[in-house]
Amino acid sequence: MLYGVKFMSSGTKWDGNATKWEKRMFLGKYTHTIDSKGRLIIPSKFREEIGAAKLVVTPWWEGDLTVFTQDGFREYIKSLDELQGSAEARRRIKRFITSGADECRLDAQGRILLNQSRRDYARLSGDVILTGNMDSFEIWNPEVWAKTEILLNDADEMKNELENLRTLL
Repeated sequence: MLYGVKFMSSGTKWDGNATKWEKRMFLGKYTHTIDSKGRLIIPSKFREEIGAAKLVVTPWWEGDLTVFTQDGFREYIKSLDELQGSAEARRRIKRFITSGADECRLDAQGRILLNQSRRDYARLSGDVILTGNMDSFEIWNPEVWAKTEILLNDADEMKNELENLRTLL
C-alpha cells in the first residue's frame, strides 16, 4: 500500500472495490534525452503510473510515438471495434497501429529502448519531448512538438475544437 492506495502485482491501482479499477493517468510535459544506444529515461511521474506493467510503443498519427501500458493498448485496440464505419477501415487502422508496435519494459534505471525504426519514424535523436495524454504518453521530436504546441496554446481554437466535438455527440 502506498499513500492509502493498494497496488496489484501488475502495477494496476486498486481502490479496495474489486469492481472499480483506477485508470492510469499520464500528465505533464518533460524534456529528456535519448542516449547513443536508443535508451530513453522515462519521467519519474510516468514511472509511478507504469509500475511493473509491460509497455507498448507504437507510431502515431502526427509523427510521434505513443506509449501505452500493455493493458491500455489492448483496451485502445478493442475500442476501435466499436467505431462506426466499415470493418475494412477498422482493420486498416488496427494494422497501422499494431504493425509498428513494439513491447518493452522499464529497465532498472527507468529507461525504455526505442528501436531504430521507431526513432527514424518520429525523427528522434538527442533531446525529445514526452507529453502525458491521460491513458498514454507521447514521445516527440522537439521541432514537431513546437508546431503542435502553437495550436495547443491557442485557447480560442481549442474552445472551438471542443464545441465541434460536442456537436458530434
